[in-house]
Amino acid sequence: MKKAAWPALIIAVAIIIVGTWGSTISASATDSKIRVVTAGAAKAVTDNKTKAVASKETINIEIVKDTTDPSESGSKSGEATTKKGTVAGISYDKLVMADVDEAVNVRESASEDSKLLGKFFKECGGEILEKGDGWTKVKTGDLTGWIKNDYLMFGDRAVELANKVVEKTATCTTDCLRVRKSADPDATVLDLLAKGDTIGVLGQEGEWTKVEFSDGEEGYVSTEYVTVADSLGTGKTMEAIKAEEEKVKKEKAQAEAAAKKAEVEAGRTTDTTKTNNGAVAADVSDQVLLAALIQAEGGNQPYEGQVSVGTVVMNRLRSGRYGGSISSVIYAKGQFGPAGSGQVARIAAAGPKASCLAAAQDAINGVSYIGGATHFRNVRSGYTGIVIGSHVFW
Repeated sequence: MKKAAWPALIIAVAIIIVGTWGSTISASATDSKIRVVTAGAAKAVTDNKTKAVASKETINIEIVKDTTDPSESGSKSGEATTKKGTVAGISYDKLVMADVDEAVNVRESASEDSKLLGKFFKECGGEILEKGDGWTKVKTGDLTGWIKNDYLMFGDRAVELANKVVEKTATCTTDCLRVRKSADPDATVLDLLAKGDTIGVLGQEGEWTKVEFSDGEEGYVSTEYVTVADSLGTGKTMEAIKAEEEKVKKEKAQAEAAAKKAEVEAGRTTDTTKTNNGAVAADVSDQVLLAALIQAEGGNQPYEGQVSVGTVVMNRLRSGRYGGSISSVIYAKGQFGPAGSGQVARIAAAGPKASCLAAAQDAINGVSYIGGATHFRNVRSGYTGIVIGSHVFW
């Protein structure tokens, strides 16, 4: 054989060897590369897994471990970011999203025993500050802390979710901004925004930005006084969570009280009819004492209410169950607080107001706006009956 034929023969042998071993390599060393080297290599021919080099004399075959990071090539699903861009001001390679049904704890350090700083909620996003094997330090809104990687999305998965849930929000840039019912400077004002307040954006109509409250109600603000930007939901500090819980608790209590009040008021009779139950014999001292009780119990009430406090005393006197005189009814044990505390006596000594004296005289003369009622309470007590001013009589 001629010497000139050796290079061709060597190349042929290399190709045969590589071809013969290819199936073995693909089965047992898929993360490796085959490198064929010779003394005095002439030229290399490469593909993504195989590198063959022609030699003039000897052939050596080495298996080289592929050290390429799968996350850099995008081969590890959900971990790699193969696109460039930003969402809500966070670059794709720094984006992290919550991978939870509700929320995950955010800790002061990468340990489940460290201080709980806040919560990272479903479909919320943040920025990666430091990534470890099992934990990642994340900045999300006003909250910065460590979260277990098991409850986070990275890479393309995070980008895909973020682009689905991102919203536009308007941030107020002035001290006080009116939210109007329509895109008209004379429209009804629905609410006021303070500087720094944010609200959801539905679109823009000329010089107006259409916004949406959390309860779904829509309104309009002047575009000049807001900054519109993409926004992702964020985690919340424990302080913010507790404040919100207190607010919800307070609003719930207020709603329950309002519902109770509405229920009570629905059962009340507020129309009054002036009748006469018959006059009772009394002297001036009785009138002054009754006027003093009226002033103590209802001096700030409308005149009908003042008369009605006196009428309760007179109706009790007529019943005979509380005493046989105006004085004995007023000072009956456990009935009228101002009498027991000495307030009535002090008012009587100083002289009651003219309106209360007149109301006492009407009550003694038998005038009644409450029929035969013998009790009254503040309207907030929940009792049903005839409401006059802030008292309910029954």
